Order: sequence, then C-alpha cells, then structure tokens
Amino acid sequence: MRVLELSMRPIQILCLLVLFPFVTPEAAVGAEASYLTFLVPGSLGTFPMSMNSSMTVTGYYTTSPSTASAFIRDATGTITTFSIRGGLWTEPESINDSGDITGFYEVVAGVQESFVRYANGRIVTFNPSVKSCFDYPPESLPVAINNFGEIAGNYSGFCVASTGFTRSRAGGFDNNVIKNYAGSNYPVGILGLNTNGAVVGYGANGSVYIDAGGLLVHPDGYVVGIEVPVSGPISDEATIPEAINDDGVVAGWYSYDCHNSTCTAATGGFVRSPQGDYTVFNPRGKLVAPVLATFFDGKTLYSAPKSLSLNASGVIAGTYTDATGTRHGFVRNPYGTITPFDPPRGMQTTATCINDSGVIAGTFYYDWNTQTSIGFLRIPAQ
Repeated sequence: MRVLELSMRPIQILCLLVLFPFVTPEAAVGAEASYLTFLVPGSLGTFPMSMNSSMTVTGYYTTSPSTASAFIRDATGTITTFSIRGGLWTEPESINDSGDITGFYEVVAGVQESFVRYANGRIVTFNPSVKSCFDYPPESLPVAINNFGEIAGNYSGFCVASTGFTRSRAGGFDNNVIKNYAGSNYPVGILGLNTNGAVVGYGANGSVYIDAGGLLVHPDGYVVGIEVPVSGPISDEATIPEAINDDGVVAGWYSYDCHNSTCTAATGGFVRSPQGDYTVFNPRGKLVAPVLATFFDGKTLYSAPKSLSLNASGVIAGTYTDATGTRHGFVRNPYGTITPFDPPRGMQTTATCINDSGVIAGTFYYDWNTQTSIGFLRIPAQ
C-alpha cells in the first residue's frame, strides 16, 4: 500500500502570485488569501508534504504510476529534485527550519526504509536496529524532524507489532518510545514531534485500531493518555493525536466509525491544551482520516498525509469531504473560527501542512483536469 494513495496524471504549471513570507496567525482566517500553484517540470503529479518557516517546501512527484522522486522548492520558486540511489520511490515527510529533510524510500516495492537529507545535500539512510522476525526485512517510516535534527517515526520487524522510534542527530536510536503502552501484541504509532522532543501518537487497547488511545510522551519518558471526553460506542472508539507544537498544544482526530478493526473515517477533530482541556470541532463536512501504510509483514499504521497539521500559534489546517464526496481544505484559528478553501478553479483539495506564518501547502486538481495533482501554497492576507 502506498503511503499516499492518490492517482495523478500530467499537466502544466499555472499561476504565480505575490509571496508574503511573514504573516500573523490571525490573518490565516478571515481576509481573502492568495494562491501560488506549481508542478515539478516533467512530472505526472506534484505532492507537497511539509514546509518550514522559510517557505521551503518538500514533497514528491510522480514520473510513472509506480515511481516517484523528491523535490525541494525554495521561497524563490527554485526547484531541486533528488532520489535515493536505487530507489523506486522517494518520499519526504518532514523538513525543519535548517532545511534537513526526513522521509522514506523503497528499493523494493512495498518495503519502506528511512532517510535523512541534510541541508548541504548529504543523504544518510537508516533503519532502527531491531530483531526481525520470519525473515522479514527491517522497515521504517519517519514522520517528523525537529529543529535539533531529532527524527521520530515507526518501524516493524519487532516480532509483535509496529512501534515507534526516535533518532538523535548523532544517529542514536530510542526504539522503546511508546512500545509497551497496551501490551506487546498491540500496535502503536508516532505521528508528531515537537522541538522539545515530545511525541504524540496512539496505542491500541484491542484488535488493531478499535479502542485506540492517544499518547503524549515527554522527553523524560512520562506518558500522558489522550482521550476525547465524548460518549460513543465503546468498542468503536479511537483518539488519534497527529501534531504537537512547542507550547504543548495537541491536535488530532477522533472516530466512532471503526469497522473490521480499522477506523476509516474521523468523527471530528480535537485540540488539547497544555493543561489538558479538550475542544472538539468539525469543518463543513467529514474530516479525512490519514491512509494506512502497510509494512512487508502485514502490520499497518496511520501515516502521511495527516488529517491535521498545527503551527506554533495554534492554527490548524486540514481536509474534509462534503456531502458529495468532494475534498476541501480548511483552516481553523485558535479562537475556533473555521474557514474552508480551494484554490481558484480548484477541486479535491488536500491540505498537507501549515507553517508558523500560516501558509498552507497541499495538492488539488483543476476543475478542467481531474487527472493531474497540482501543488499549491495558500498565503493568508496581511
């Protein structure tokens, strides 16, 4: 299973608008935004995945239905591409303010391994050193890199279930970040990391994702359970934190729509304050739950693109589907105001990330071409 299951085909670069690199969080909603759209030259589809405070965007682009390479687009519009040597698929997941990037690559289709590309262009590939079972190859999926170069992600091959890891800039691993939350046979996953080294993710209390509980793990190992305090069918509950900022604000989604051991849709989004207070919200439709990535040994976990992203000011960006099944982006300010959006003449919008200036990146299709995914930046008005 691909980490991002969107089907794309070719088109051309379109608009170029004025870029405002610094905007206030409040400007991210309310006033009308401008849009910049782009396509990696020669690609069949362009997929921004992460953006830093300098407006540098990273992601991947497809060159065939089964191959992809990575791109870096700086604030001037200059695009640099790269691939892991021998890789069929190279997909960045996160970029920090120094320009360091982490993500995964596949040399064998369906077998994910990790990489970090430093701002100077040096690439290091890695997997956590764990015991592999049944002769399965080691696999890992990074999800975030912070400004200290620490990486968080997930891996398989531990003989029992998927679990989380962190990697220091020097290359040291902690393979037991949230592994033992609910018992060794139940899966866990990390989805977010902040500059302080705190991670958020989930641990299943039962079969796969049914009754999955959220987790906040502090750098000292102290674990806080995260569970949206709303009533629903006990056997069908899940709380999935996806992002944490440096103030300790956590955002994610919860679901009562879990069937056949998998939560495939989100009931709503939530924000948890550093003091433990919860606020739930919904845009004008249903939040889009992240896809499930599958490891070689059949273990699955939620992966990119996430449903929600969060910046330093508490502004949230995400994606929802309306009653017709059409995707739209939305932005929610810290006061609870939600603004839906699509690029001009755009449809099937997916918002994948927001930076600390409130600029949102993602993908969409033009209404006159539903075959090619175009990258966009949504720039809030000053």
